[in-house]
Amino acid sequence: MLDPELCDRARSAGQRLAAAEQQVLVCRADYHTAIRRLHLGGASLREVADALSLSHQRVQQIVDSAGGSWWSRVWRTRNATRDLVCTWCDRPSSEVSKLIAGPDVFICESCIEAAERAMRGAGGAGLKRAQGKTGRCSFCRRRSSRQRPIVRGAAAHVCGECLRICREILDGRAA
Repeated sequence: MLDPELCDRARSAGQRLAAAEQQVLVCRADYHTAIRRLHLGGASLREVADALSLSHQRVQQIVDSAGGSWWSRVWRTRNATRDLVCTWCDRPSSEVSKLIAGPDVFICESCIEAAERAMRGAGGAGLKRAQGKTGRCSFCRRRSSRQRPIVRGAAAHVCGECLRICREILDGRAA
């Protein structure tokens, strides 16, 4: 048979233990947050470890469990760049021998050749020479004109002058 007085003591001790365990969790979280803030404030993990008489590895574990360091956040949220692709034909740089970069635009050697044919009026590969003031060059951002004809592609345009510079780059003549 159970002693009612001992049962009451066990219940009371259990409640105190649960409250103490809750307090331990809160204190541990505060401690880990304070250590992480020391690190985020500019102190190295080794400096924090030395100041608190902890091992460097333990400080690393605490910082990671409290949300990580500034470096892990930067690394995790970095913009992973995808393979560069030609703006005109969407072929990746791994499939072309040269990919010439402009401001947010790329052109491969075969699209340069197609644009040169279109500039001469021969057409090709969905590119055509634009007549009149129909857009801006995707490389130099200048408007098209009679003196500055532009070859229009589906996603970008290139003027004759930029096309000539791209050709020089391909041929290795560019300064």
